[in-house]
Amino acid sequence: MQLNWNQLNQGGQLDRMLSTLPYPLDKEELIEHAQGAGANPQVISAIKQVLPDQTFNSPEDVKNIIQRGGQQRH
Repeated sequence: MQLNWNQLNQGGQLDRMLSTLPYPLDKEELIEHAQGAGANPQVISAIKQVLPDQTFNSPEDVKNIIQRGGQQRH
């Protein structure tokens, strides 16, 4: 699944939300925080579909996986 980071990150909203999260956190925690922060449904859907079930240590971890469409580096 190819995602457009700029489209998901309209006005820097996703960057700001990711920068406020209490890392490390897992996918379910990330979804809960995103919903609580009022992230739009497109962002929530992308997180659910693309992010693997793993622990994220920084905003860059999340952003890199979303930009690669969910494909992790091996």
